[in-house]
Amino acid sequence: MTVKYTDIDYVVFTDAARYITQGQSPYLRETYRYTPLLAILLTPNIYLFSSFGKCLFAAADLLVGYLIHRILLLRGMPSKRALYFDALWLLNPMVANISTRGNAESLLGAMVLGTLYTILQKRQYFYSACALFGLSVHFKIYPIIYAVPLLILLDQHDTVPLPTIMQTYQVMRNRWMYSLDNQNAVQRSIKNTLSFLSPIRILFGVVSAAVFFILTGLMYQRYGHPFLEHTYLYHVTREDHRHNFSIWFYSLYLGMDHRSPWMGLLAFVPQLALVIAIGITFGKDVFFACFLQTFLFVTYNKVITSQYFMWYICLFPLILPSTKIQMKWKGVLLLAGWVVGQLN
Repeated sequence: MTVKYTDIDYVVFTDAARYITQGQSPYLRETYRYTPLLAILLTPNIYLFSSFGKCLFAAADLLVGYLIHRILLLRGMPSKRALYFDALWLLNPMVANISTRGNAESLLGAMVLGTLYTILQKRQYFYSACALFGLSVHFKIYPIIYAVPLLILLDQHDTVPLPTIMQTYQVMRNRWMYSLDNQNAVQRSIKNTLSFLSPIRILFGVVSAAVFFILTGLMYQRYGHPFLEHTYLYHVTREDHRHNFSIWFYSLYLGMDHRSPWMGLLAFVPQLALVIAIGITFGKDVFFACFLQTFLFVTYNKVITSQYFMWYICLFPLILPSTKIQMKWKGVLLLAGWVVGQLN
């Protein structure tokens, strides 16, 4: 008996790419629930060879490994020691399996890690960080949860070249803050708000949003409402009672015969409340905040499949050096428990 290795998602990607090469909508392929950019990226599957996408995803895996290493070096870790933590991603069989079977999560991991790497070097790569963040949110909406820790990371004292309009805002903001009275509660609140709304934070939000809306607008202009429906809106109401690890699995399974649209929406309440609270509470440690946000977002999601774990696995090597977990008995037992929990 021949055992298929290629993930069904890869077949869907390739079919969508074929529609792109024919000048048609990728959404003619049923179950294609992604941005058209992914199908466009995979058109070499049609023009060159069918495994191009798998090679691209594997290359993205290597890029994530490189970015992990560079970030650890920026944080002051010796290169030799950083390699051990880098190996948690590069030598991870689960990561290699998911990418070589044809799943695109490594591309998103590269965008997220690229955002973190470039934002650490604000003066040199600030606009690159904005563009990558906007691109990652367009590609898959969940990275928007990182907005809070990223904005907190951008301290008001950070300096980057500002356009004229932001320089004008900086002068006016400083005047407003100087004129406010710290003894008055209302004015103190206004002053704290102005203090947070530094030019660099506003610029990051504006540029990132511009990239997101430009890409989204272009895709909407070309593919219309099916783009919005399948790329974003579908995931709000999506339910899967068959093959996932979600804590909502059993309640969704029991409710399949009498579905309520409120059930799917209510599931977002604890999920969003947790990720926002974590972002605010731990925002000064951007890597820990992003990891914990992602872990909780995945854990409380209505649908969980194995590739979702890659969303936080790529962040794990960045926070492990700051924890007390050692990869001896305790670390091995925790890892074994995590793996066993996925067996079915």
